[in-house]
Amino acid sequence: MNYQKELKIVKQAVIKAGEALEKEFKKWQRGKATYKKHDEIVTWCDKKSEGTILNILNKNFPDYAVLSEESGKNNKSSDYSWVIDPMDGTSNFTIHNPLFTVSVSLLYKDQIVLGVTYMPVLNELYHAVSGAGAFRNNKKIKVSEINLLKKSFITYCHGQTLKTHRQAYKVYEHFHEVARDCRHFGSTTLELAMVAAGNTEALIVAQAKIWDIAAGIILIREAGGKVTDFQGKEWNLKSKTLLAANKKIHQTLKNQLNKLKI
Repeated sequence: MNYQKELKIVKQAVIKAGEALEKEFKKWQRGKATYKKHDEIVTWCDKKSEGTILNILNKNFPDYAVLSEESGKNNKSSDYSWVIDPMDGTSNFTIHNPLFTVSVSLLYKDQIVLGVTYMPVLNELYHAVSGAGAFRNNKKIKVSEINLLKKSFITYCHGQTLKTHRQAYKVYEHFHEVARDCRHFGSTTLELAMVAAGNTEALIVAQAKIWDIAAGIILIREAGGKVTDFQGKEWNLKSKTLLAANKKIHQTLKNQLNKLKI
């Protein structure tokens, strides 16, 4: 399958949701957010975005299963599953930082076959379909060619537990010294898209939910990059860690992570 129908509908869904988020972003005031477990921020905008996406996807693909960050799984059994992050970077959104996204991917059984990430404020729409390349605003993108750590921009992210926080601190402390720079932008989907587009060389994630990374994984793979766990094993749905990078720097980064023992 070439998934062109799915791609067309997903683009419509994320753009509609993203445009609504951008309007709310421009008038958002601190103090309106609530909290989930681990003090993770959520807003009514996350839920409204999710509703917009689900309405469009369910109308066009009523038999597909769904896994979404806010509402969880639906009760449908299908080889096809939508994975939805209605707003990645909610904390950024609440402090008037424009680095947030809407992200949707499609899984066929255990394989990611389609991914779309939309950055509303930047008006950047990233998409990839298995075997067809990766694109930003319909222009083909590829990972960077940089092969020296001292010239590389490394990004990192972590989960909600204290253990993953400490792992991320180690990553930052180490790579801030040996790479060109090491930064955390607060949106995993955005950071993955940046690697796919060649803006940065790598993203290191101690732990992440599938909705944070699925669309970005296929973007990077289709852009010529490599996505594994910290041990170098090709990333799959059971992987606990993620190392996404261009192929020229990936081995160096894996070796560095092994030295850090995280």
